[in-house]
Amino acid sequence: MKPLDPESCWHIQIRGGDDDLFKVRAERFAFLNVWRTYFAKHLNTCAYVMIPGRFSVVVTVASDTVSAEELQKYISEKLRTKLAGIFESGQVEAICENVRAEQLFTEKDCIYRTFDLHTIPQKYSVTTDYRTYPFSSYQALSTGRPSLLDQKKVWNWFGGKLRFSIFHQAYFGWIKPDTVAAAS
Repeated sequence: MKPLDPESCWHIQIRGGDDDLFKVRAERFAFLNVWRTYFAKHLNTCAYVMIPGRFSVVVTVASDTVSAEELQKYISEKLRTKLAGIFESGQVEAICENVRAEQLFTEKDCIYRTFDLHTIPQKYSVTTDYRTYPFSSYQALSTGRPSLLDQKKVWNWFGGKLRFSIFHQAYFGWIKPDTVAAAS
């Protein structure tokens, strides 16, 4: 696989202090609205998933010189101000303390991280079919319905929209629940 363009691609993971965060649908919608409003335009959002206790996203950033620490600090500071009043202050602090960024260096990294994000709800027994899970970018990417996602970039990683769908369908039967995670 070829290296990415001059922009940098990142996997961002945001966790709460415990799995109680994002258990309630209203919290999920509130957080996603904050992400769409304050982050999606500055951090080009390619794919995401939200399950209880975790929000994971693949983004691209225009600069190839940003560091993981700078990105984590930027996201934490912005979340601290934008989530105030929406979540309890303890939850906001737990979220801001648990922002992690990992750079993805090749298209192959981006393909597999995107697929991993989409399958997390099924792996962790949140749903039996990740393709119908509502708090994931999979449906918007597979149908092409309008969204703030950079659909064309994701489709290009996979070799087109059809190949994106075929890739996900081909590996659907391989996704088994994580028995360790499901038991905890």
